[in-house]
Amino acid sequence: MSDFNHLPMTGGNTYNDNCGQQTLIMESSLPLFDDIKLGEIVDYGCSQGLNSVAMMQRILGRMAPSSTASLVFEDLPSNEFSSLIRLLPGLSANNPDLKLYPSLVPRSFYESVVAPQSVDVGFTSSTIHWLKKIPILKPANETVAEYYEKRTLRNAPAAREDFREFLSLRGQEIKKGGHLIIACFGSFTDEEIKIYKDALIIRHRCLFQAAEVLGNKGRLPSRAVARINMPIYDRSEKEFLGGIEELKDTWVMEKYYRKMIPHPAYHKFLKKCELAGTNEEAKAKAAKTYASDLMDWLVAVMGDMIKNWWIESGVEQDEVEDIYAEFLSTAKDLLYKEGPAGAEIPVMYTRLRRA
Repeated sequence: MSDFNHLPMTGGNTYNDNCGQQTLIMESSLPLFDDIKLGEIVDYGCSQGLNSVAMMQRILGRMAPSSTASLVFEDLPSNEFSSLIRLLPGLSANNPDLKLYPSLVPRSFYESVVAPQSVDVGFTSSTIHWLKKIPILKPANETVAEYYEKRTLRNAPAAREDFREFLSLRGQEIKKGGHLIIACFGSFTDEEIKIYKDALIIRHRCLFQAAEVLGNKGRLPSRAVARINMPIYDRSEKEFLGGIEELKDTWVMEKYYRKMIPHPAYHKFLKKCELAGTNEEAKAKAAKTYASDLMDWLVAVMGDMIKNWWIESGVEQDEVEDIYAEFLSTAKDLLYKEGPAGAEIPVMYTRLRRA
């Protein structure tokens, strides 16, 4: 089996239905599009398209009527592009006189996506934390806690090389004077951990622990348990800025900021708790719903990947859906018991100009 990350997007409209936090991340990047030339625009990592099309609409709304724009939507060949295609007719909603030429590119952004020196503006939001290759599986002699403790150190070299490759490839595609806008998941500082907890890592760990529970019951083979292994890496601010600095002959940083972005479900949870008053049963129900929403957000991307891994690991295809339903229910229960916190994600934003 190839060790490259060919993450299959969960089918249907699953991601679009669970991308509220990514929407907030995207909206916080909009100031970076001020005062830049538009023409050929590329979204590196468009997913099922809800946020991608919304971002394009905002950008296109700033263009003069009757302008022409080429729009490129890129994602892995395994991405579910049909949801995106259904949204394309709405691209010109904010500027109906535009002449638009959209295209889809089913390809990894860790390779060339478009012709050299052809792009005016490239952007990527909530995507480059995905690694090019699948990390090592959990060794049999490590506990889940030990494995997660070592994950960051193990994945750091690959993440550094992936970021360099991404920036180098975009440097070939974006015109001199053009721009690359990035919104990138980051890691928490030691001080932030004390305030927020690392809610995203907690969710990943609960998924892994749920697989272990099913493995101990004999519902999953050990090889399937070891493969709840997400190919992601949340860079520190030092790693992110240092990676850009390494390519300072290619990229000039024009703007940078870092924000903490909450999950929309958190505010709903707090409101329900407020309305519940002293009703502890209602508060517990709200907490369970909140934990469920957070886990649905996570598996909106990874659900089909997990099922495919299980089939490759020996799970019978006609048993996968029932096992997956039990697995997801177990993960939600584990997250509820642990307490999912506020589910904030630190996000780093930058606008780079091609030198």
